[in-house]
Amino acid sequence: METELMRIVRQKQRTIEKFVALSLLPRSIFRSIRTTSHFKQWHKVPMNYVRIIELPLTWYLLEPDQKHKILDISSPKLLSLFLSANNYNNLTISDISDYFVKDFEKYAKKFAISPEIAVFDAKSIPYPENTFDRVFSVSVLEHVPDTGDMEIVKDVARVLKPGGIFVITLPAYENYLEEWLKNTKISWPTVTNSQGESFFQRRYDETAIEKRFENLGLEIKDIIYIAEKPIKKPQINDQGLLLHNVYYLEDLSLSQSLNKIYKKFNNTLPFVPYISHRYCSQQYHYLTRDAHDTNIRQVGIKFQKFS
Repeated sequence: METELMRIVRQKQRTIEKFVALSLLPRSIFRSIRTTSHFKQWHKVPMNYVRIIELPLTWYLLEPDQKHKILDISSPKLLSLFLSANNYNNLTISDISDYFVKDFEKYAKKFAISPEIAVFDAKSIPYPENTFDRVFSVSVLEHVPDTGDMEIVKDVARVLKPGGIFVITLPAYENYLEEWLKNTKISWPTVTNSQGESFFQRRYDETAIEKRFENLGLEIKDIIYIAEKPIKKPQINDQGLLLHNVYYLEDLSLSQSLNKIYKKFNNTLPFVPYISHRYCSQQYHYLTRDAHDTNIRQVGIKFQKFS
């Protein structure tokens, strides 16, 4: 089952990659596109090692239809651009800050798309009840301190139509843990503890998923874990981060060689550093529904609102 599921997710990954190569990249002839901060990142690495499975898995679980009214809550913006450019015309792209707004105003002109752009705190979504058919949020809720993740799910349940689907991805681990960082400035609203450490994120296990998201108005319909064969044994560093494959990627000889090539050509060759992210994902990632697999690192959760 998981092997067939990975085949489907990999196919969706390739579809997103084709969009970047055949639709986004040619538009870089326009200075307004190639100078945007999002394009500069996508030109180098469209989806990093973590996002390579996260984004297509989200698309798979979401089951969107072009007629659906869809809300993206603060996700990495490539998936929303992809959907908008593929005739998902009732899409609202949102975030807690306006850092993405100017870029998407430019994309809207060159792609002839018109997604709604909104800036708000997802703990209080400024839309009426039963507004959206689909909602997704990629690697966001884990960063919201205290009960913020639960508050977001509860308000999504309010704005989601009966029978509607909400998909999230989160960091996962064999046991629940929280990452509090030392001497680090967090770029989004967070809290600090008595030791002066800043809350960065949670890593969820099966129990945390069940306890934190129960009785919030949504039913869990599917849980799929993204696992990896470890390059090194995971460990928490002095800063407070759980180190796993993504943190070792740049140490690999392949990554170092590709980065040298990219710099040699003045960062003009598209996707060169991406090759190592893609290769490592092929080598190490797999999907499972086994919550007790010690190699789980992320999780995709599909909720549905009671009809």
